[in-house]
Amino acid sequence: MQSREFHAYLYGPDRKPLETSFESAKERLEELPGLFFELDGSFAWMQERGSNEIYGILYDAGGRIQYCDLHGKCPKSALLRFCSALLGGDSFSLEVLLLPGQKLQDFQEFVKAWDETDYS
Repeated sequence: MQSREFHAYLYGPDRKPLETSFESAKERLEELPGLFFELDGSFAWMQERGSNEIYGILYDAGGRIQYCDLHGKCPKSALLRFCSALLGGDSFSLEVLLLPGQKLQDFQEFVKAWDETDYS
């Protein structure tokens, strides 16, 4: 699978908070082999230097994650695995704000374009 470089914010439906708590997401993410998580919400998941790396930070308030700042370079399968762990299942309810162009799209559209688009 082709690795893509990207930077995006992940939101819940209608750019509302994600449907998970910080603590639950932390527990699930820490189950990913090689993922390092800090108590401030920052994380790094490196499976292969230079082509399979995901970094970011979770921003929480009011008992839920408000959004996730996510960037890296990885194949689509790694991104799907990360997002599934983040939410505890279905990641298709996510909205994605691509940076730097600030293109807002749903997660399905983002994933569908993965093999066709360079997000860097």
